Amino acid sequence: MSANAVKDDCFPLDARPWVPVFAGGATERVGLRELFARAHEFEGLAVALPPAASGLLRILYVMAARITGLDEAASSDEWLDRRYALLEDRTRFVAPDVDRYFTDHADGLRLFDRSRPFLQDPRLGAECSGSSGVNKLVMARPAGNNQVFFGHFTDAEQVALAPEEAVLHLIAQLYYGPSGQCTPRTVNGKRYGNTTAGPLRRTLSSHPVGRTLYETLLLGIPQPDTWPPAPRPGDRSDDIPPWERTVQPDPLDPLQPAAGPLCLLTEQYQHAVLLQPAPDGLSVTDATITWAFRVNRPTSRDPYLIWDEKKDGTTYPRDAKMERALWRDLDALILMDREGGRRPLIFDGLRGDQLPEPVLDGLRVVAYGFDQDGQTRDRTYFTATTPPLLTLLNSSDGATDTDLAHGAREGREAAEKAAWHLATALRKAWRSYTTPFTEDPPAGRPATAKTEKNSGGGAGKKNKDAGPWPEAALAEYWPAAEECFWDLLDSGDFSLAVPAFGRLALRAFDDTTASVASQPRGAKARESARGLVRSLLDPDRGQ
Repeated sequence: MSANAVKDDCFPLDARPWVPVFAGGATERVGLRELFARAHEFEGLAVALPPAASGLLRILYVMAARITGLDEAASSDEWLDRRYALLEDRTRFVAPDVDRYFTDHADGLRLFDRSRPFLQDPRLGAECSGSSGVNKLVMARPAGNNQVFFGHFTDAEQVALAPEEAVLHLIAQLYYGPSGQCTPRTVNGKRYGNTTAGPLRRTLSSHPVGRTLYETLLLGIPQPDTWPPAPRPGDRSDDIPPWERTVQPDPLDPLQPAAGPLCLLTEQYQHAVLLQPAPDGLSVTDATITWAFRVNRPTSRDPYLIWDEKKDGTTYPRDAKMERALWRDLDALILMDREGGRRPLIFDGLRGDQLPEPVLDGLRVVAYGFDQDGQTRDRTYFTATTPPLLTLLNSSDGATDTDLAHGAREGREAAEKAAWHLATALRKAWRSYTTPFTEDPPAGRPATAKTEKNSGGGAGKKNKDAGPWPEAALAEYWPAAEECFWDLLDSGDFSLAVPAFGRLALRAFDDTTASVASQPRGAKARESARGLVRSLLDPDRGQ
């Protein structure tokens, strides 16, 4: 396609290839129309940016609901029956329905459209006196005084983005963008230069995955009993995704709760963005990122987040932590009756009696995490996928949790218990090894205040340095613990989980302290703490 054609078509996202997908073991890019027409041929998304993949899935769920009519179901029973038929009787989206949807809404799916750019606010060109820079759009690039993340960039040298990359970073900003200072925006004479955080910032987002992208998109649509209530009973005319709207909301108006599943998944953003293409339309050279609204949106429970409970009963989404592997959150994903929280609502509709057996047998979970603070600091993002296992962890009638589901929780608790014993023992051993020796009082003579003060274990000043051993040992322990967990899950028996993880912890303890084991001082410190880990091997003595 020529440069003029690119410029004239404003990069239509339904036609231009921009979504990375896995197809036959390789990766290719497709437009939205082709993505839905060939969804049965693709294994899944191949988006390398986890926060963009998380946001894009929510957008694709809404489009899938529109194309199949699942958003119009009158009840949960009708919705479940319709989805079951779509998964059992069909293997693909109906081509005329796909074409009809993208033809009807093509005007809102152009990335560089002057009046309705996709997921952007064209008013920013007049309401913002300056721009933010394209480096600000890319979360992996430092902007202003922020720290380096994945590469060295400066405000003085803005590196342009290809349009197919820019749209993914646009999605990531809307869902995971920072709070705090931003490019000032003036609306009706009122000028503000700060914004609140994106709706998914620092969260762990978990999604069901099928054998094909077609199955994945249908499995990810939330069922009606998880939808927000309609403002007017039976009327969901206000439940419209942003690319279908022809009028931009007033930034100063009070915000209403989500009108339904379409708004819930696509219109919870707090940022407003406008991309600036190069004159030839072949790249994005600048971006404006600012506030979208002056108040927080009313709270809506996102169906893909794990919700934990505080002591006062309020719930909050579980944070993404780079040091915490997905298997440690597995029980929180599958247990219906979990003390202190709620599993993601999306998994309520994935029981054995609600899905065809072949679909259930291949069902996996993918989690997208972005380890961030609540304001501007981004640490790292990650993706993790479980093996096919939900068929083992859900009872056929969905009434109660299975013994294996409870076993997964017991296994995770046993692994974390062993990790605590390991770290605690190594802290003790390190302090003992590095604390200066003092003269022990002769046998039968009580210790004096002076000897207690200098002993490192008495009432005086203590050596509180944890040392390098705990971190080194845990780096060895956790990968081995994950392998052990999946082995126990495959066997269906977690009854000996504590000694199993205890053996791994003991091995990590011995490996970490081996370098000092031949020294009298090291051997003494090692043996004085080793019993704390060794006790895990005897369940009757486990602490």
